Amino acid sequence: MVMLLSGAVPASAERRRAVRVPEDAVAIEFVDAGSSDAPLTVAGRDAWLDLKSVSYMQSSREKVTRVRRRIGIRALGPEGSAGTASITARLDSADGRATYRIDGKPLKSVPLVVDAHAALGKLAFHTFEIEVPITASEGLLAASITWEVITE
Repeated sequence: MVMLLSGAVPASAERRRAVRVPEDAVAIEFVDAGSSDAPLTVAGRDAWLDLKSVSYMQSSREKVTRVRRRIGIRALGPEGSAGTASITARLDSADGRATYRIDGKPLKSVPLVVDAHAALGKLAFHTFEIEVPITASEGLLAASITWEVITE
């Protein structure tokens, strides 16, 4: 299963170093939140979450396979700027076999407020969750999420 997280504004491929943001621009940076079987790969304005192989446990009473991944998100303003920003995410496309959530809230095509008052430059951690019913057909799982940052 492969998951694509796509930023609507520039992001950075570097860890632990802030993105150089044009004078009047805002950006979003995705940061890997630790070791996991589902690594986060950041490249430019895109981030990919590779779930690798996911399988259903027969002993489970649930009728879904659930994958949770913690991700770090940082809103960046022009160098030296302070303030807050609103971060939203929306599901651009999905193959219909899974449900996606951020911090327990379902992602849909309508923007979801992930953080209404994100401090610029401060890293915040969020939980990204994918649920796949056991009745779903096997194969790659693909979805695209657009992230937006608006300064306040």
